[in-house]
Amino acid sequence: PEEGSSVPAERGEEDTLERNGGACIQPCRSSTLTSPRSSSMRMMSIQNFGFFVMYFAIWLATPAADVCAESRFAEGFMALTCFLVSFLCIGMGFGGYVDDGFTFPFYWIAHAVPAVGGYTTCTFLIPMARFSETGEACATLAPVVGSAVQAVYIVHAGLYWCYVCNMVSVTYFSFLKPTFGLKFKASICVALLALIEAIVFGAMAQYGVFAASPLPSASKKLFGMF
Repeated sequence: PEEGSSVPAERGEEDTLERNGGACIQPCRSSTLTSPRSSSMRMMSIQNFGFFVMYFAIWLATPAADVCAESRFAEGFMALTCFLVSFLCIGMGFGGYVDDGFTFPFYWIAHAVPAVGGYTTCTFLIPMARFSETGEACATLAPVVGSAVQAVYIVHAGLYWCYVCNMVSVTYFSFLKPTFGLKFKASICVALLALIEAIVFGAMAQYGVFAASPLPSASKKLFGMF
């Protein structure tokens, strides 16, 4: 740069990207100039590690009785899955910072296997176990565990699509946008998320997921409300 110029002398990878009106054109691959994928990656990791801690604690507290077998399996499956996903999604985000053909696809697939095979599966297994006949018997046997599973699952189901949207966001900003130049309006994505969440909470209300599960010792509503 010329003397007195405000442009930094070293611009690193920014100088090597082909630019056209401020937008990357092929053959761009990684996108070091965008940051939303970093926030999405962190939210995914924190969310999954949080569910790992919650479900792991519930798993250990669930009785060894036969009526609790399905509940124990679902809780343990979800806990271990969330542990795997919590760090693999960071690897997926990391793949968006490097220009090679291996890192991002490797972590994307490695993350997707437990995310789909475990996280998504458990989104259905947890309520199937908790609200089945044996699940209700298990909740009666261990009412604190039963109410904890119900409460944690409400948060789990409510945030499931937030997790999916964050995964799509990381994929978009780390791969689709810098590689193919695809663009989406944020307002449309937010509107779709709001619609999906409304459907999810409506379905949970219809199937009684929000139904009160009072403890045997509770002789009246807690705080006069619950």
